[in-house]
Amino acid sequence: MIDIHLIGENIRRERKRQLLTIERLAEKAGITDNFLGKIERGEGMPSLPTLDSIACALGVSMDFLKGNAPPAPERTFITSLMEINGLSDENKEKFMDFISSNIKYFK
Repeated sequence: MIDIHLIGENIRRERKRQLLTIERLAEKAGITDNFLGKIERGEGMPSLPTLDSIACALGVSMDFLKGNAPPAPERTFITSLMEINGLSDENKEKFMDFISSNIKYFK
């Protein structure tokens, strides 16, 4: 059975992680922002083609939206890079120094 509340939560989480507005994601998926809002709140049951359009617009699988697939390692890495990008310049430099001095232990 499809848990529309879980799907909505996963869509919202991924949309926010990608820094997309609800309007922008709806446009990319070819649906209205009002309908996307309902889906995110678990109030609207989208068709499978609509879910596929949303998944494609987010660059994730439908299994990911349904909560059945862990994020790919590349996705986790990109998320980490986005978090690093949010650091102050001073903290970015400290982080890069830490990585540079410890990378030899992973070779």
